[in-house]
Amino acid sequence: MLLIILLSNLFVNSAGGAITDLNCTYAVGGDYKFAQSAVNCKNKMSDANCQILYGDAVKVDTNNTDRDAKCAGNPVNPELLHTAINTCPKQCGYCCLTPAYNCQNKLQPRYPCSSVTQDMCESREWRSILEEDCPKTCGLCDSGSCVDEAPGCNLENSFICQSKNLETFAKRYCKKTCGYCNTAPTAATGVGCGTNANCASWVRNGFCSSTFYTEAHKRQYCGRECGLC
Repeated sequence: MLLIILLSNLFVNSAGGAITDLNCTYAVGGDYKFAQSAVNCKNKMSDANCQILYGDAVKVDTNNTDRDAKCAGNPVNPELLHTAINTCPKQCGYCCLTPAYNCQNKLQPRYPCSSVTQDMCESREWRSILEEDCPKTCGLCDSGSCVDEAPGCNLENSFICQSKNLETFAKRYCKKTCGYCNTAPTAATGVGCGTNANCASWVRNGFCSSTFYTEAHKRQYCGRECGLC
């Protein structure tokens, strides 16, 4: 079935003009542009094959060129969209819809998700914190022990997660999607004084003064820099 869909794509006419499928975009005035979240993942197939199947890749922060119609059709065909997400999400600008990125960062993270680097996302020392606080930024939505307990939480994400009336429901049944995972376990008391290679950057971003970290965490990762040793 997948092969049939991919082959049929080769005969779909390409589309130009303004963006019509608003997935992974953001509004600027009356226009929409592709967000960084549209391309912050890797294609499942080779980039060369994705180029053949889906044409030119989308460009971030632009609104003058729509996705190639082979990505999902125009209007959107659910089967084509599903195939694009599972084969060439970066090429078609659908990274935000892949399982690894299709959730929300915590509303009050212990470290600003906007300041998280790729090195931090890949760091073992930060893994437990970022899995719970910044999973969307790091592509960790489908990892960790925190999961949604109701099906379809991400299908109506903008409604369920942002509705005040559904806040109790979201906290109970849509923890992962809506960013309500429990905080990471605190470091054990009496942990030794550590100096992480990223301390200079963390300290500049308020790590030492942050109330979201315990003193044990601060001592473990940046004890000397925070004046705790």
